[in-house]
Amino acid sequence: MMKFKIWNIALLLPLCFISCTQEGIFQQSKDNSGHSPILFTSEVEGVSVTRANGATWSTNDSIGVFMKKSGETLSDASSENGAVNVSYTTANGDGKFSPSGSGIYYPKSEDLVDFIAYYPQRTLSNPYIYPIDLSNQNNIAAIDLLYSNNLTNISDRSNALDLGFTHQLSRLVFNVKSTNSNRLGNLKLQLSGVKSKASFSLADGTLTVDPSSVATIDANATITGSTATAQAVLLPENSISKITLIINVNDSIRKCDLALTSLEKGKEYSFNLNIDNVKVVIDPEVSSYSKWTETPMITQSMAKDTDLIYLNHYMPNTMTDPVSGGKMRNYSILFSKKNKIAYWVAYPLFPACTGSTSRTDAWNYDPNVLQIYQGNLFSGYGGNGYDRGHQIPSADRTCDTETNKTTFYFTNMTPQVGVGLNQSIWADLEDKVRSWRDGTDTVYVVTGAIPPKTNLQYMKTMAVPSYYFKAVARRVNGVFTTIAFKLDNKTYTTRDFMSDAISVKDLEDLTGFTFFPSIDASTKATLDKSQWQ
Repeated sequence: MMKFKIWNIALLLPLCFISCTQEGIFQQSKDNSGHSPILFTSEVEGVSVTRANGATWSTNDSIGVFMKKSGETLSDASSENGAVNVSYTTANGDGKFSPSGSGIYYPKSEDLVDFIAYYPQRTLSNPYIYPIDLSNQNNIAAIDLLYSNNLTNISDRSNALDLGFTHQLSRLVFNVKSTNSNRLGNLKLQLSGVKSKASFSLADGTLTVDPSSVATIDANATITGSTATAQAVLLPENSISKITLIINVNDSIRKCDLALTSLEKGKEYSFNLNIDNVKVVIDPEVSSYSKWTETPMITQSMAKDTDLIYLNHYMPNTMTDPVSGGKMRNYSILFSKKNKIAYWVAYPLFPACTGSTSRTDAWNYDPNVLQIYQGNLFSGYGGNGYDRGHQIPSADRTCDTETNKTTFYFTNMTPQVGVGLNQSIWADLEDKVRSWRDGTDTVYVVTGAIPPKTNLQYMKTMAVPSYYFKAVARRVNGVFTTIAFKLDNKTYTTRDFMSDAISVKDLEDLTGFTFFPSIDASTKATLDKSQWQ
């Protein structure tokens, strides 16, 4: 089972301790005594994908590994078998690391040993001090810093050890949109007033910032027409006087101070930027919410909107979260009190969610929302062609009766055309999403319903959506792929939902929501239907 968090989220890479004789998985050599070098697998705490640029491990990524006497400070004197900054590589980009050269061997004595590792591996003038320079952000993966010191007091001479990496830097992400549809082809974002240089002690994991390294750095931007995503990796600091965002669009420069007083290591700070010819509106992500992989970004404007309710439902059974030890999450919603429908319902879909429980048809009010804000749907919509359309399907929560009942809350329902949509093409799409669990641990899904901006109609006091959408993400062989669908609330004569597939980035532009904020923009902008057949 996976762990759920985001830059402050620990998501285990699905790695296995497997036979080291399998060619192409772990390549091994032996020393003169016939012993094999130590091999490593990896977990990463931080973004739900491995590195700061939003990508998983890439082919031939290298880490530096040290082995030392247990409990002693990392130094020449404490190193064992000359294991100082030894290069290990994941040849397939799957997080399984083999030595780039001769590798590390356990000492012949039975003494306990510790391991320290870091990414990205490089030749160091001082082998125990890693210099950091963030002034050039053209290749964010190359300046990201991961650190592992979890392997201590190792006595078991296993040859496949699991390194636990943590992010040592902070990350800023800007989701940029031109509200007047002007293209952002020459967009440039800069951050002024940030410190760019530091030294990191591999011995004890402490970061020393150079106070004289104040600089203006260019954020790394990916631009698609009238939208863009930019990111920057920064040094964590306990106290920040001011960071200024400089925005240059079509040679028009605007400056905005970011509401940041500190930067925590391993934490991501996200901002929505809406730009027109006159002004820039910055809508920061709220500082704290249940930011799971599938959760769309919750911004401060959403949090302040008195019409919106953001809430989480948890599994009513005994299923527990492996990280917190509390109840496992079920689904989250962003609900409109005025329109009495959820604009989106976000949920993970993994094997433990489904079982042999039958559909309960337990129609009822959501106990977490006042009944005055919910439609009364005990008798449906009166036989006028609309079904009580689920956003999280009943069939996605069949692990037990009580969990299935939660899918019949009225907050999860909308007036959805029955014949020709809910009972046909939409049902087929839901079946297909469930099939995408094959070959992966979890499928992340966001289903939504968007009412029209004008000529709004109501059924049983609930707004009739103009269209529905699904955004889906999954990770196969360590790589995330995404896809989205938009279907109008009408009767379809075909069941070919793939003809309505769009990229997640296009869906973001359409809805204004930021989906899967921990997945990089280039992945969300890519639509490869062949991976989803």
